[in-house]
Amino acid sequence: MAVSCSKCSGDAVVYLPYGNENLCKKHFVDSFEKRVRRTAREFRMIGKGDRVGVAVSGGKDSVSMLYLLKDICDSMRVELVALSVDEGIEGYREGTLKVAKENCRKLGVEHRILSFKREIGITVDEIAKKKDRMRTCSYCGVFRRWILNKTAREMGLTKLAVGHNLDDAAQTVLMNFLRNEPFRLARFGPSGGIIEHEFFVDRIKPLIRIPERESAVYSIIRGMNIKFGRCPYAHEAFRNEVRVFLNEVEEGFPGTKFRVFNSFMSVRDVLREKFSSNETPIKCKECGELSSNEVCMRCKMLRDLRGEKGKCL
Repeated sequence: MAVSCSKCSGDAVVYLPYGNENLCKKHFVDSFEKRVRRTAREFRMIGKGDRVGVAVSGGKDSVSMLYLLKDICDSMRVELVALSVDEGIEGYREGTLKVAKENCRKLGVEHRILSFKREIGITVDEIAKKKDRMRTCSYCGVFRRWILNKTAREMGLTKLAVGHNLDDAAQTVLMNFLRNEPFRLARFGPSGGIIEHEFFVDRIKPLIRIPERESAVYSIIRGMNIKFGRCPYAHEAFRNEVRVFLNEVEEGFPGTKFRVFNSFMSVRDVLREKFSSNETPIKCKECGELSSNEVCMRCKMLRDLRGEKGKCL
């Protein structure tokens, strides 16, 4: 028996347990898009004169974000460019890049594909085969951020949108408390970044109040042809353990993820004041990108992977 939408007599397609609402396609899409636009306005993510880059992996979050930013940027006459990173994960990344390419073409958005092999000199699959290494995701995150920031800056982009959703945000908050690293939370949030510097392109997170499950529903309704699945290396990450825990708590206590994120937002200013740093960022002596030390984390990781002590490529 069909369940009626809480806002009309139409058939519901999704249930939102934290709000005890059943929504039809129209009212769900309206709600989803309204919340993303409200977040973008509240944190002044996009302004006149911006050139916005959007990191599109080809997954549900990044492609959903692409659709919304396309509308927002068009209405403000702001240029939008899509950037995809090919980490070199055989049997996984090829499919998501195809989805990214198809949706960018459909929307008429310029699309650039960047690769670990070309920019870093090594792929994630090659890293995974190394002995005496850290978890694969540790390298991947550092290398991907390095590539995206460098490319965005060289293209003259003023903002870089990433598809972090509510689940990602709640996980990040818990992870940093569990690791006793509250100073990292001081530079986390819906917009901005770790520093203010011409070499750093500000990050924006339009989906930060959207649950992961709802991005999936939105992508299906909008016909984005998403291939659902997780990176084959995701199980190695600490984040995966926190994700499973949060999902279990959310199931029993709907709204938990919102409460975790909102709790962080209520103390964010205090954290920033307590852990603010007057350190002036410097350029890495090896790659020339921003770093808090003489050699940046990207270059240190490459040294370790190659067993080198000297200058990395």
